[in-house]
Amino acid sequence: TLEPILGKQTYKSGASLFIKLGDQTVEYSPSFKFYITTKYRNPHYLPEISTKVTLINFMITPEGLEDQLLGRVVQLEREDLQKD
Repeated sequence: TLEPILGKQTYKSGASLFIKLGDQTVEYSPSFKFYITTKYRNPHYLPEISTKVTLINFMITPEGLEDQLLGRVVQLEREDLQKD
């Protein structure tokens, strides 16, 4: 299970941090980063997982990016033009 990593369930022993993974205890570094990738276009995660991670969608098209940026500019400069 990834729960100890996602929840950063660490404990200190002496001057070092440790984390329990399954039946093993390993030293943990505060600078540790955990990345997960998927080939799925629109993956679904349980709410319990979604609240513990940052999801980034890199599958944006140039047109989608243009729409997002245009929407942001309109929001900042001409809020009266913004659609609901």
